[in-house]
Amino acid sequence: MVEQEGRLLATFLPRPRRETLRVIHSRWPHAVEAASAPSRFQQAIVEYYEGKRVRFSMDIDLTGLSPFYQSVLEACRQIPYGQTASYADLARAVGTPNAARAVGGAMARNPLPLVIPCHRVLASDGSIGGYSSSRGVEEKLRLLGLENAVLVRQPKKAKGRAVAGLTFAAV
Repeated sequence: MVEQEGRLLATFLPRPRRETLRVIHSRWPHAVEAASAPSRFQQAIVEYYEGKRVRFSMDIDLTGLSPFYQSVLEACRQIPYGQTASYADLARAVGTPNAARAVGGAMARNPLPLVIPCHRVLASDGSIGGYSSSRGVEEKLRLLGLENAVLVRQPKKAKGRAVAGLTFAAV
């Protein structure tokens, strides 16, 4: 993870340490590794994997991303634990209903996986879609399984729970 002044800039899903350090140093050349006790965020990750945390409430920093990406990532952050939305749902939520592919691009470049739960975003037909992790879709399925998320999309006329203009599959 990369933090600056108490705000989270980036997190990384499991991948080789050397690869993570290469990415960090290419984006933040002056970053230094902290040799301190686990941060509040690191503790939150442990709690998430233990099933004790369902939301990450820490301050984040999305500066440097386009306004569209920022709005998509903020909309994604509203998807509740154990529920899913489609790329098209997010496109509609940010006022660009024909931009599902662009939403997929924003999800692929999500700098804060887990904090911004892009693993909860599926294709409109209910299929799993992609996932930008070294473990790919296998990791996405593992995270959804951890949350006991329903992977089958509701029929279009079914009533779902609306949050910030999105309809989520119920757990």
